[in-house]
Amino acid sequence: MTQTTPAQTPEDHLAAFFDPANRADPYAHLHQLREASPFLAMDGALMVLGRHKDVDAMLRHPAASADRSKSKILSTDAVESRKEVMTFLDPPDHTRLRGLVTQAFTPRMVQSLETHIRGIADDLVTQVARSGSPVDIPSVFSYPVPVRVICEMLGVPSEDHKVFGTWSTVLGRALDPLMAANRSPEIDKEDTETRAAFYQYFRDLIADGGADDDGLLARLVRAEAEGDRLTETELLATLALLVMAGHETTANLITHGILLLLRHPEQLAMLREDPSLAFAAVEEILRFEPSVQMLHRMAKERIVLDDFEIPEGMDVLLLAAAANRDPEVFPDPDRFDITRATGQRLDHLSFSSGPHRCLGANLGKLEAVIALQAFVTRVVDPKLVEESLEYRPHVILRGPEKMSVSFSGIR
Repeated sequence: MTQTTPAQTPEDHLAAFFDPANRADPYAHLHQLREASPFLAMDGALMVLGRHKDVDAMLRHPAASADRSKSKILSTDAVESRKEVMTFLDPPDHTRLRGLVTQAFTPRMVQSLETHIRGIADDLVTQVARSGSPVDIPSVFSYPVPVRVICEMLGVPSEDHKVFGTWSTVLGRALDPLMAANRSPEIDKEDTETRAAFYQYFRDLIADGGADDDGLLARLVRAEAEGDRLTETELLATLALLVMAGHETTANLITHGILLLLRHPEQLAMLREDPSLAFAAVEEILRFEPSVQMLHRMAKERIVLDDFEIPEGMDVLLLAAAANRDPEVFPDPDRFDITRATGQRLDHLSFSSGPHRCLGANLGKLEAVIALQAFVTRVVDPKLVEESLEYRPHVILRGPEKMSVSFSGIR
């Protein structure tokens, strides 16, 4: 008698989604998780949502908490180390802090950086040429773009840019549950020392007059509303968030963009023919390969969503990457098409939604647009070296760590 393999349960697919071995392509499991959601996992301690309408509604719901101290499944250390970060605060603390930071991070200020960002991208394409073919795109191009942008916005001298990239990688590790679950005393020590060094660097920079100009750091220091200002702790935590989140997510966006274009040469040719399509292309890249794969919320009270309810106190896992490929919202969702967003804004959830929508979304998109335009118009005959592709183990901030590209010249 032939035995059949039992169908995988939603929890099996959830475990596979978290497994680093599936980091290069988690979407078969994400599809299954979306179709099965909502469902309970971890012996009923966690509810998983993957449908677009449910993820979006939960992100916007006033009873959905981002405060990790309300979680029943996170360790005390994970909560304590991030309690001052704006991303993990609820109103009114979040509202107050975001209002102050928004004064310094205006769309007008971001748009004024376009010419400068183009100069950075062009300079880094020249660095690609100097590195020779094949080149590791993340280390030579994708990661340096956002590091240089945010460092120069904050007035960090060029000789310190490299250490900021290292600090960002270390600090970003604490945002990821998979990395937190595999912590060691050595990693804890590195995290503590890195955060201390980062904070002291900015204390010294401010003391030395680094906040006396009209840059982002000065704007954050001066931000005021009805006599209220950022405390030193809030300022330093906000700076750490801007550096680590803005750096990692934008770098992954650029790397994934290049990867997708090289795997879809007809799309690459289309963008090279009309570089203005880069704005729509970035929206599709964000939908198709989001840097932030999932989000986490807690129910402060009973929440009713459509045809089900979430009990008070429940931890909720929101699979943004599954929602971004929901066929109820995006026709033919597994097809990569840079013209999908032409003339419209895609309703993807890559920058979250509701009160916690990413403050740096416009900056990240602008950097990616300019970086992709520079790459496709100047790099001649680029080809992916498939065997070089290697993903970081991170499950939240997902992206390639290594990706070699060969080319025949630089225009």
